[in-house]
Amino acid sequence: MAGDRPRYELHFHGLVQAAVVGDDNAVRKTFQDSLVRPLALPVHQLPPALADFTGRQEAIESLTTQLRQTGETAKGFAIVTGMAGVGKSTLAIQVAHQLKQDFPAAQLYVNLRGTESKPLEPFEVVTSFLRGLGVDDQAMPEDLKDRSALYRSHLSSKRVFILLDNARDEAQIRPLLPDSPSCAVLVTTRGHLTNLEGATVLDLAVMTDTEALELLGKLVGERTQTELEATKTIINLCNRLPLALRITGGTLKTKPLWRLNDYASLLASERQRLVQRHLSDLDVRATLALSYQSLDAPSARLFRLLGLLTGLNFASALTTALLKSEPAIAEESLGCLVDKQLLEPANAGRYRLHELVRLFARGQLAQEELAEARQAARLRVSRWYLETSQVIGLALNSETRRQIARVLLGGKNQSLEATEQSLLVVALNWFELERTNLLASIDWAYQAKAWEIVVPLARNLVNFFNTYAYWLDWEQTHLVALEAIRSLGNSFDDNHLDSRLQEAQTLINLGNVHSLQSNWGKASECYKQSLNIFQELEDRPGVARTLGNLGNVYSRQDYWGKASECYQQSLEIFRELKDRYGEAQTLANMGILSMQQSDRNNAILLWQEALAKLPLDLPKAKRVAEWLHSVKGLEAPQPSSTERLQNPDNPPAQPFIFVVLGGLSLVIAIALFFVFLM
Repeated sequence: MAGDRPRYELHFHGLVQAAVVGDDNAVRKTFQDSLVRPLALPVHQLPPALADFTGRQEAIESLTTQLRQTGETAKGFAIVTGMAGVGKSTLAIQVAHQLKQDFPAAQLYVNLRGTESKPLEPFEVVTSFLRGLGVDDQAMPEDLKDRSALYRSHLSSKRVFILLDNARDEAQIRPLLPDSPSCAVLVTTRGHLTNLEGATVLDLAVMTDTEALELLGKLVGERTQTELEATKTIINLCNRLPLALRITGGTLKTKPLWRLNDYASLLASERQRLVQRHLSDLDVRATLALSYQSLDAPSARLFRLLGLLTGLNFASALTTALLKSEPAIAEESLGCLVDKQLLEPANAGRYRLHELVRLFARGQLAQEELAEARQAARLRVSRWYLETSQVIGLALNSETRRQIARVLLGGKNQSLEATEQSLLVVALNWFELERTNLLASIDWAYQAKAWEIVVPLARNLVNFFNTYAYWLDWEQTHLVALEAIRSLGNSFDDNHLDSRLQEAQTLINLGNVHSLQSNWGKASECYKQSLNIFQELEDRPGVARTLGNLGNVYSRQDYWGKASECYQQSLEIFRELKDRYGEAQTLANMGILSMQQSDRNNAILLWQEALAKLPLDLPKAKRVAEWLHSVKGLEAPQPSSTERLQNPDNPPAQPFIFVVLGGLSLVIAIALFFVFLM
């Protein structure tokens, strides 16, 4: 997992106040109830198996036998193909759980989204797997070939199970295949992957009549036996597809007074209606339609609105915003959708939709919700993500994370350091899980010209983008934010910063992402534009920060005279402002410049002066101390395990960069989050 020390140190100017905590209980609930704790090493990423899994014994035996055949001369590699709704993923997850003991080192899982318009790229998946295996982003090569090689080296000789769900084609999965015979790989796909050497292919058929009857019996109860002929008719209308049978079972379970014969007639009529509309996936669609018609109004509306979401799964807390209702109503509606098999539980507090179910929900959304209602729902989601990311993002900053950790401990005799690190990990996990919906929220807000959402939400994601090197996401979101600000002109209301100040702050962050990619020309242009605005506004802190960042660009280009001039001007302003933190950061960067010029003695003096101005427990102070030890030729003190995660080996070559983050105070953010979660 990537550590706390990002590619540059993040500086919270004016956002962390002395009186941070307004309501300890609200803080505690925010972080305990909302964040899904990722599983500790060894990695167990498998989704939960179904408790009522039924049948498929022949397929299970075939797959488990094949996948256990690992060794020097054999490879555990199998592919499950089949039509939509036939149960490929469910079977694969069941098999994976049965083999956990055979592959104790790790079980890796990913939904490759192969049937969607934007399937996952292999680069993203390899990166995610490496993080799961404990590799820091700093240690990952830049290109896919080398990153895949690193991934394979980490799997070498280890007993690891890899489940690649919903693959599109061979090109998507080749970089994800290990070369170690100790690993096993199981792939599911609707396509026919015929060019993968060593793979056993299982073409999964629909259930047998016996299996289908057993499954419906588990879901519906003894009615399936008392109305056996009607049950058989329903099974045939569902084409013995597990997904269709489960949805049917969920509907009938919640309607104990319905006669199965009447339901069979309704299902036949619905299927015929769909045939006349020339729609595909008739068996599943027909059962979905009847299940949807049986929902109460709040549950039906929640189901439709869930079609808006683009992520693979979602947090239960989001549904209150979607419905614009009391939490109790949203919770009851969620339970109803789960009971009817329209939703599946994912991890704690999260749910997912099968792809066919999601498509049906989107169809109902388009038919039944006016465009204005759909836009209003999108904006509610965007605001929820704005306010939630503002609070959870505080855990990505070392200064605020410590204060939150103290609140979470609540006086308990536990390690503050361990709590901080755990908080960092779960916060990063939340952003990663919500990444797709967060990006969609910015786009929705932009389309609705809700600039008051676009700009701060883009800014809230900077720490996350930086930690996981999502440079393209960072750049695109900030270009959208910049366009929003410039479209707005000077019409920000009294509750927001002047648009020119917003523009300058956004330009700083754009310059930062260009700097991180060594695009010095673009970075310099962004910083210069930002500097001009700060000077126009007579914003002295902004001028000082931007000069410091511009000095870094000149330093990396070996324009030492220009770099020194920028640093000196920045230092003078920070001293005038009595900003010891900014002063220390600038002194540290000046020390790096001295080292570039082979002036070791001056670097030592500058770093000593910087260190004297920083609290010694800050990560930044620890890094400067490490540089001093390194340059003096002394052995640096051994860091703790947490410090090793937070501060991987890094020579004194990467300067500190000033960044602009979200604008809410911690107290306000916590209060807002509390309102949306309770």
